[in-house]
Amino acid sequence: MQTETSFFWLVIVAAFGALLSFVNIVVMLLTMRAVRQYTEEAGKMSQTLAKQSEQRAYQSDLPNKIYDAALRQTEELVRLRRLSVLPVLAARLQPDQSGNPVHHLYLKNIGPGIAINVEIARIDFTSSPDNGSAPGTGVADRALEGKNGFSVFHPIQSLSQNVEQAVKSFNHLDPDRVGEVIRQYGYTGLDFLSLINESTPLRIDFQDIEGNRYHQVITRKGATFVSGTVKLVDDTDM
Repeated sequence: MQTETSFFWLVIVAAFGALLSFVNIVVMLLTMRAVRQYTEEAGKMSQTLAKQSEQRAYQSDLPNKIYDAALRQTEELVRLRRLSVLPVLAARLQPDQSGNPVHHLYLKNIGPGIAINVEIARIDFTSSPDNGSAPGTGVADRALEGKNGFSVFHPIQSLSQNVEQAVKSFNHLDPDRVGEVIRQYGYTGLDFLSLINESTPLRIDFQDIEGNRYHQVITRKGATFVSGTVKLVDDTDM
């Protein structure tokens, strides 16, 4: 009887131990499950917070991006508008039709816009036998050989698209030489314009109809004039 009682208690203790083990296993599984769920939720929350942070950063930077895009668009519109009214000048020399051995300078606006207040800078000359003057102006060349002079040009108020206009110029030599020129050649005109070459380009300033200021250099190469790029003159360049 005592043996059966001991065996009974051993069975009870073993069953209780097994129950505790089972309970521990269940608790551990539940704990692991809870930890996994917490980890997943924490990961989702971290991703959500990261997305929200990115969205806030994008939203905070969005006004700057909108401003930059608007600024670029405005600058492009201004550039296109300026090109649509941009004057471009070309030049040529033509002998005097009345028979005087002088040349006249003509400017033509080959751009899409009207040129306003066209001014050609004064040109200073130092004449020499091989200064590259135009052929057929030997009389004027001999009158000017070895002499210094300059030409000034009358401004042109406006020059429309595809319109060509003669530029009034005034050529100056040493006063004591003017009388000699008149006595020898019978005319008062001095053909300094025929002496224009690569070292004496035409430097022209003008405006468009919107008041933008431009500068252009036109250079003579042989018998032709080459128009340089029209450059916008900024207020800081004045």
